[in-house]
Amino acid sequence: MFSRKVSYFIDRGECYSLGNFEDNKIYFGRYLSYVTRIERLTERYNELSLKMRSTHSRNLDGMPKGNRKYFMEDDIVELDEIEHRINSLKDESLSFKREITNALDHLDNPDCSAILEERFIYKKTMSVIAEELHLSDRQTARLYSQAMNRYKFGS
Repeated sequence: MFSRKVSYFIDRGECYSLGNFEDNKIYFGRYLSYVTRIERLTERYNELSLKMRSTHSRNLDGMPKGNRKYFMEDDIVELDEIEHRINSLKDESLSFKREITNALDHLDNPDCSAILEERFIYKKTMSVIAEELHLSDRQTARLYSQAMNRYKFGS
């Protein structure tokens, strides 16, 4: 159908494909989607746990309530199911995380490796990464862009 137009630029005698950037975002995004789902489920798990630990007794003020009665067993079953889903997602994501960290460990520039690891494994913003690595925001963005364009991660 449509062929993707790939641009190239020359830097110090080396040719880089700008198509690598989008491919690399997709490659790293596989793991980030797991991280996002795990965070969402963990938040739901914590909310439900807090609800179950609540020491407040039910308000018996004589006013009619809804038809559905509250049973703590329902929450226990849901908590167990959420915990199972979290563990399942963690197991599935582990192979992606190992693949990514292995690829990052073999980069030439350790700063590029650190930036990509913080960004795609620990899901930090670029400004936080710059602060932690004691680099300017501009330098961090340049190294990030250089690594994403220069290297081809995944297959």
